[in-house]
Amino acid sequence: MDLTPINEVLGLASSAVGLTGKATSTIAAIKGLFEAGKTPDNSEASKLLNDLATELTMANMTNVQLSQALKTLSREMLRQDEFEREKARYALTQTREGDVVFKLKEDMANGQPVHFICPVCLNRDHLISFLQGNGDYRRCQTNNNHVFQFTDTPLPQSSGSDFY
Repeated sequence: MDLTPINEVLGLASSAVGLTGKATSTIAAIKGLFEAGKTPDNSEASKLLNDLATELTMANMTNVQLSQALKTLSREMLRQDEFEREKARYALTQTREGDVVFKLKEDMANGQPVHFICPVCLNRDHLISFLQGNGDYRRCQTNNNHVFQFTDTPLPQSSGSDFY
């Protein structure tokens, strides 16, 4: 799994905690202005209130970004779990001609016909791509360059000039 989204979420969470801590400090400073019956300096109180408003706005924006990043990460993790469940339905197998493909496990068919999928697309692109065809060669439905040999049917023998 790509750790970039997780690092992004952790960075946003750290920022949110830092901004919340800053706002907490500003609140404590505002309370300090009003403690022990002191008459607060209005310009200082106004500055601190403006600072608090800015800090809370920044914390709120960071929390929105964090929430969006967490939703995206959650969707990606669900997608990967679904892919892994689907991938577990297949077993790596070798054709008679030595090519390696994935074949649907009969006990995992769930009503589907037993079929083969492209190992290149599965491993590189995390894509379930059926192999099409029934002859000696089968092609990936996603990339025609992914060709797998299943059998080797000999060419018919000709007898003299009857061949053409």
